[in-house]
Amino acid sequence: MGIVVHAFPARDVYMEGTMRHGRDYVIVDHIKRPILLTLWKDFESIEGCVIDEAMPTMPIIIAMRVRVLTENYISLSTQPSSVILVAPDGLEARELDCWCERNISELVHMIFDNKSYTDPAILLPPVRAPTLTAISSVASFTRFDRATVWIKGRVEIACPMTRFWHLACPHCYHPYDFFTTLGIWCLSCGLGMSIFLRFIPCLVLVSCFGSN
Repeated sequence: MGIVVHAFPARDVYMEGTMRHGRDYVIVDHIKRPILLTLWKDFESIEGCVIDEAMPTMPIIIAMRVRVLTENYISLSTQPSSVILVAPDGLEARELDCWCERNISELVHMIFDNKSYTDPAILLPPVRAPTLTAISSVASFTRFDRATVWIKGRVEIACPMTRFWHLACPHCYHPYDFFTTLGIWCLSCGLGMSIFLRFIPCLVLVSCFGSN
């Protein structure tokens, strides 16, 4: 559930061999984490028209079974099984509407000035301290044959504006650009493979002493 605070112009995109009509919307809730929601094809022509007519009042919508995309930043996108409800009538929707009225100036600043919907630091905020577990606490439940020096620190995603995935060989996990190697033989292990995505974040571990 979120409030539609801005609608970008509609666009036509050539995707998967067909021309697809869609439109991006910025939605936000009380967590103050603006995110893009893209309505494609029938969703844009039906629910999108209802949203467009209600944009002066910033309508509330409920998006169910939408895809989560992670290319450059997190966004949402409709798929055939998605459900979009516009202006639902319920207590939570009314409370969210009242919250929007109290925070409208801050939301406008976040979206139009800072473009927070493309900021990974807001879309993927650092983990709060109460949810962190010291490595030493985890190690206390295990036994190791060799001596180990433990450090306490935090893990951050480095270079967040890059893609969060890559194409890799399913046998040796070595990344390659299979669009140039045709995705048939791995140049690392020499085995055949099928192209598929693999998650590859770049992590930085910072100790309590400030060293990486």
